Amino acid sequence: MENYEFLRLVSKGTYGILQIMRNVSEGKTVAVKMIECMDEGMANKALREAMLLLELEHPSICKYREMFVTWNKEEAAVSVCMVMDYAPVGDLALFIREKRRKNLKFREMVIKNFLGQMADVLVYIHSKNMIHGNLKPTNIMLMDDLSFAISDFTIPTFVQDEVKFKIRMKDHQKTWMAPEVLNGKVNTRSDIWSIGCIVLEMLVCSMTSESEFQQLVEATRIYFSHLSPYLEELEAKLKYTTNLCSVVQIMLEHNYLKRISALEMVELIYVREALVICNSPLSGKKKSPTGVMKIPYGEDIDVLLDYMQNEINVEDVQKAALKYIVYLLHEPEVHMASGRIIPVLITLLNTHPKCLEIQAQVCQIFLKFAIKATELSVEDSILFSEPVVNVVLSLMESQRKSVELQMLICKLLMVLSGSESTGKLIGRAKGIQSILLTLRMYIDSSHICIPCCGAIWSLVTNKMNARTAQMEGALETVWQVLENHLQNGDVVETACLALWTLSLEETMSDAQYEDITLLLIGAFELHKRKENSVRNICLCLSSLIRLSELVAFRILVRDMQYDGLKVLVQSYYFHQNDSEVVQTICMVLQDMAQYEDVLPCLLSENIDKLLNEIKIKFASNEVSGIH
Repeated sequence: MENYEFLRLVSKGTYGILQIMRNVSEGKTVAVKMIECMDEGMANKALREAMLLLELEHPSICKYREMFVTWNKEEAAVSVCMVMDYAPVGDLALFIREKRRKNLKFREMVIKNFLGQMADVLVYIHSKNMIHGNLKPTNIMLMDDLSFAISDFTIPTFVQDEVKFKIRMKDHQKTWMAPEVLNGKVNTRSDIWSIGCIVLEMLVCSMTSESEFQQLVEATRIYFSHLSPYLEELEAKLKYTTNLCSVVQIMLEHNYLKRISALEMVELIYVREALVICNSPLSGKKKSPTGVMKIPYGEDIDVLLDYMQNEINVEDVQKAALKYIVYLLHEPEVHMASGRIIPVLITLLNTHPKCLEIQAQVCQIFLKFAIKATELSVEDSILFSEPVVNVVLSLMESQRKSVELQMLICKLLMVLSGSESTGKLIGRAKGIQSILLTLRMYIDSSHICIPCCGAIWSLVTNKMNARTAQMEGALETVWQVLENHLQNGDVVETACLALWTLSLEETMSDAQYEDITLLLIGAFELHKRKENSVRNICLCLSSLIRLSELVAFRILVRDMQYDGLKVLVQSYYFHQNDSEVVQTICMVLQDMAQYEDVLPCLLSENIDKLLNEIKIKFASNEVSGIH
């Protein structure tokens, strides 16, 4: 340390002290991280691990300059010292704190640039079998050109003692750590969670305090759907894009075995766009031919469409034009022109069969058109047509490996299948088989399961589609979805709707009836406070009860794990002011009471008194059919 002059102390972190110092011989200001070791052997081992950091060469990594061990005679302690470049602008934590203080949001372009740089640097360090392990806003530096660079890598030796590491770790320092890291299982995908958390904080900093953000992350670790209302608010009120919010959801997958890797992350359309913005070589960006980027902004939509058709083979022109159409989607005249826009988009998909970015943008526009038409109860003959169904299903087949695109297509099919005529078209074009194939490929992804189950629910209301779904084993697949995502209320809601419609056409064995009833009771117990979950589970149970008396008895039977009747009664008291939910609960109880052998059991549990209470409470016929 004799070559360095102390300037100031920056922080005392989880392990070690970070100081700002001046290199006496070179006159440069550097940051020096000093980590005290238990003994010389530990120090030497840590030094060998730290030396690998000297090999890192990347614009988004604060450069490590040298490593050495020093002995403090006064305290009889040995320390490992790591010297790295100093970033005078400050760190991301200061940036976030200032936004929070002024109640200002980050511009999406800033977040997108940050995400691109982080994706690029994570691919780099993970390719070297290295893990950062401690990504948080204080470890992300702002450089002179306002780009971002990560610093302060963890050294494995210092975190191997899990007990001591947890003692040193303060609560607020755990905020950006993945669930598995808190349990001592660090891996490359832990860095993905941390970046997802940082992006989330950048998104919500104008609407949450530091403590509220910490509570949000803690709740998300336990129950992922806790995040959903925040993401909805980010889209609705702060106008962040759906694609950005979807990327955050994907990065914050609770199970690290299912979480996306850095290499998979760069395949997401939104992240690829982010890589272009930050000039990452991973973007594979090719320059546009000279003079082709004169998009007719501000002109009539037909002028733009003519321009797109004239330059139909130029990829960059189409990307820019599509972004402009997406931007204009809030304008009523654009939706009125959908009949002229959609044929151009179909041609575009056929012309650029390998461009994921174009395909995703087109599907996003289709989805916006479909949602708007549904809201207005207008069935657009061009959008809800065979050419659109065929091109979308063809795209679904050819781009199976793109999670983001599959998710968009499934959402689109879910909306389109709400039309009876379009549902028939999707069935005839083997859309049910395609949806089930995607669902089975990505059965561990809640983002895929929700729209797939929603599409199946809509489609199988048609008898022909229902027979196809039965032959293709749809019931077993949706059943497995429910088993895999029992903790996720959003998946439970749509899976139960799909099971409800599928069960109307299926013939099951007694063992199957018992197993599916137990599964539904388990879901009921977990989500009995959620209105939509309760309603949809009750619809499914009611359908099964009508098919088999065994289902009613299984609800009545109490054991150590299940008490279906108790959950039904509890759910009523949770939602007694919601007439729609109460009606579905009553429907289950009344369907059970149709069986002569079940009725005495219900009466012994005073269910007749409960129904009478409901009848009096809803005497205005808000809840109908109570006898």
